[in-house]
Amino acid sequence: MPSPSHIHPSLAQVRQLGLITDDELDDAIAELEIIELQRKHNEEEGIDVPELAAGAGLVDTLAWLLLTDLLPQDDFLQRVRDLPRQHGGAALLERQQLAADALRQVNRQAIDTLYDEDLIDQWQRDAAHARLPADRLLASPVAALRDMLRQGILSAPQFEALRLRTRQRGSELGRIIVDGAAQRAHRPAYARPVTWVMPALLLVVVLAVAGRAIMSRQAPAPATIAEQGVERPELQQNAAHAVESARLPGAGPDLSITVVQDGATPPAP
Repeated sequence: MPSPSHIHPSLAQVRQLGLITDDELDDAIAELEIIELQRKHNEEEGIDVPELAAGAGLVDTLAWLLLTDLLPQDDFLQRVRDLPRQHGGAALLERQQLAADALRQVNRQAIDTLYDEDLIDQWQRDAAHARLPADRLLASPVAALRDMLRQGILSAPQFEALRLRTRQRGSELGRIIVDGAAQRAHRPAYARPVTWVMPALLLVVVLAVAGRAIMSRQAPAPATIAEQGVERPELQQNAAHAVESARLPGAGPDLSITVVQDGATPPAP
C-alpha cells in the first residue's frame, strides 16, 4: 500500500464527487496511517481491522468507509437523498449509481457473514444476494437476518429452528447475531434506545470476523486458544447488550434511501 501521505486516489475521487466531507477524508487518511503502523509493528500477527486495498475502486472505497463507520451511515444516507437538489443528468446518475453499488456491497457482506457463521445455507444466501437492497443499508448481520425474515427468504419456523441449533452448537458470533435478531423481533414499537450503540455492535462484528480470519491463518497452539477463551464470556455479554440496545433511526416518507429498522416494512418501490 502506498504511503497515506499520498492520498489514496479513490478517496480523493469520492471526495471530489461530494460523497464525503473534508473531515471524513482526513479521518480516512488517519485510519490508513494507523493501519500502516500496525502492519509495521505487528507483521506476524496481522491487521485486526478491514483494510482498503491499494487498487480499490470507487465502490470498494465507499463500501470500506461505510463498513468501518468512517463515513457515518446517517450522514451518508442524507447526503444521497440531497443529491437531486445539487446535481442533474449524468452527474446525478453517476453519484446515485455509485452509492447504490456501495450499499449493495456492504449488504452483501452482511449476508455473507450469516453464511460464514453457518446461519443460512447456500440457497438462502443466493436468494438474499438476488434481492440485495440498493436503497437502504443493512447495517449489520442482525439487520440482514431480520431483512431475510421480512422478505420470506427465511420463514418463522426456520428461524425458530435456527435459534435452537445455534444455542446448541453455534459459534459465539452466530449466537450474538441470532439472539439480536430475536430480541429485535419482540421489541415494543415505543422502545427507542440511544443510537450510539450501533457503531459498538458493528465494531464487535468487524473485529470478530477479522479475528476469525487471523486465527485461521495462524492456527495457534491449544494453550494459546485456552488463554484467549478467558475473555470470551465478557465479549459475548458486552456484544449481546449492544445488540439488544441497537437501533437505527428511520427515514422520512419522501426519501430515496432508508435504513432498515426493527419490525419496519421497507418502503414500496
